Amino acid sequence: MKPYDAKCIQLCLICGFRASHNKNGQFSSHLLNNHNIKINDYLYKYYYSTKDLKCSYELCQKSVDLRRGKPKKHCSRSCANKHDPLKCIHCGKKFYAMNRSTKTCGPSCAKSIKSRKIKEWHANMPKIEKELHFKRIIAKTASTRIKNKTPSWNSGKTGIYTQETIEKIRSATLKQMEHQTFRKTNIEKLVESYLIMIDVNYRYSYILEKRQYDFLLVDYKILIECDGDYWHANPKFYPKPAEWQLERIIIDQEKNEIATKNGYIIIRFWEDDILNNFKYVESKIASYMTY
Repeated sequence: MKPYDAKCIQLCLICGFRASHNKNGQFSSHLLNNHNIKINDYLYKYYYSTKDLKCSYELCQKSVDLRRGKPKKHCSRSCANKHDPLKCIHCGKKFYAMNRSTKTCGPSCAKSIKSRKIKEWHANMPKIEKELHFKRIIAKTASTRIKNKTPSWNSGKTGIYTQETIEKIRSATLKQMEHQTFRKTNIEKLVESYLIMIDVNYRYSYILEKRQYDFLLVDYKILIECDGDYWHANPKFYPKPAEWQLERIIIDQEKNEIATKNGYIIIRFWEDDILNNFKYVESKIASYMTY
């Protein structure tokens, strides 16, 4: 629409009245006297379309004011001072940011970009480097928990769940273990690598009387348990176990009794031995396999 000009012929879009111009206010008086509407309101309602009155800043949907009958370019000084919109590198949506180095339109896209980069980083990381990376993270986490004495929130606590809930959790956990739908620990991976190397017939995550054992050497009826120093209270580091660690020790003793009762030999290795004295682990496994 051509901007309104008071010097041009005026045509009333309500009744068809014509005036040669509106320099002396004749057309404005006609609108006010005959239609009870001011010139600016008339221009808003009858002369300009919504598109004509839209703010020129690309991301703004507000309408602008009129100045001498003509639409202003922007709805406010804020829009007038804004830079051109940025384009999100993830979804392609345009957005405004004062920091011109911003790459994404919001937290959701930023999170997606970060997630994608992490996946690419892990995919391209050599296997040895990846194992060392996770080993450092696990060691750091364990060290922090030991230092701060902060095991998981429900560790060693009783009365939190009903017996029915406990059975459901146990059944679900055993099912996961049976199907191996969880990550092996670092010390389990080390022991498993050795079992593969000596070409022994083994089964990972063996279930016996609703108890899970890390490895079963099938041809020898030997059960192997890889005990973390912290969670199973290695006396070398925890001569005075916490209450929750004592409960873990009782559970381990019950598992030993179940294994023996069913005719299995059970061997337990501490995390410290697996990581720092693996020759001892090898010799102990070999000695039991010769029986």
